[in-house]
Amino acid sequence: MQAYTEWADQSVALLPLGRRFNAIRIPGILIHAATHTHTDAPELLAQAVRNALDGPVIHDHLSTGATYYALIPHSRGLPWLGTHDTPLLGPGTYLGIPALEHTTPPGTYWLIPPRHRGDLCAPDAVLQLINTARRTLRTTTHNNTPATPAPEHP
Repeated sequence: MQAYTEWADQSVALLPLGRRFNAIRIPGILIHAATHTHTDAPELLAQAVRNALDGPVIHDHLSTGATYYALIPHSRGLPWLGTHDTPLLGPGTYLGIPALEHTTPPGTYWLIPPRHRGDLCAPDAVLQLINTARRTLRTTTHNNTPATPAPEHP
């Protein structure tokens, strides 16, 4: 399989979504707001995210900043209530999946690696984390602390 070669050569392989799993892209500001963490230290952030999602999460650093991908089960017709900044990525999308042992920077790495085959985040838990983050950011903004609030989807 080509993925094994890519993992061996580059520590990351492009895999198609929409077969075994989908992903929800979450901006770093939302992860930090939901978990009340202000650190990029993988081990500290991982514990906070693990408590909220209990499933595999990938960290990537894009030109727009830290980005996280929560892996969720693939399901046809899955109703996703996220917004434009937290899209459901599925069929037709490829995602860089790090090798299982790649759990620290640099590059794309597992913030929380899967514990076993089929280990995925519950979509409801991901939505709850996102909504918690949005409430936190609104409260922070309301209290005159600079933040960039994102709209919450009901």
